[in-house]
Amino acid sequence: MLVIELRFLIGRFHSTPWGRNVNEGVPEWPPSPYRLVRALYDAWKRKRPDWQESRVRPLIEALSATAPRFSLPRATASHVRAYLNQNGKDVTDKQKVFDAFVALDPAARVVIGWDGVVLEPAEQADLQDLLSTLNYLGRSESWIAARLLSTGPSIWNCTPAGEASSPDTERIPVACPIPAPNYAGQPYIPTP
Repeated sequence: MLVIELRFLIGRFHSTPWGRNVNEGVPEWPPSPYRLVRALYDAWKRKRPDWQESRVRPLIEALSATAPRFSLPRATASHVRAYLNQNGKDVTDKQKVFDAFVALDPAARVVIGWDGVVLEPAEQADLQDLLSTLNYLGRSESWIAARLLSTGPSIWNCTPAGEASSPDTERIPVACPIPAPNYAGQPYIPTP
């Protein structure tokens, strides 16, 4: 099992779920696997540009192979409302903007695990290296520390929808990367 730990160092995760508008005031929770893969891709391109694609591709493919499970700490959704000046002649012309976030204990850990995903030792070292270069996840005020773990928790409190244990389980959609063969089978075709 591949297991990653995230700690939100200032106790906040600022993000907007895929398909939602920032002014809906709804934060993303749990952190989407797609967001993590994008952050790792960005870390590769900006902080390890000398790495060949063949070195990073197995990591991205591993994180895209299946939907992960999560061990989530106690957290609370919140937001800040800001009334921003529109830079016009009328100084009272302001627009309300929401900054939604999840608040949690800065010492809390978000643990993400992918069943059946195993990396070679060199790939583990590369993934740990990329994880160590991540400064934030979501918006830039969501400072993080990320690392690989050798094992996951005994209890996962957030699992993929197909593993729901009871009918009253809350379903929360999150953006997940998909394996390359699945993606290739659904090519994007722009409409005229």
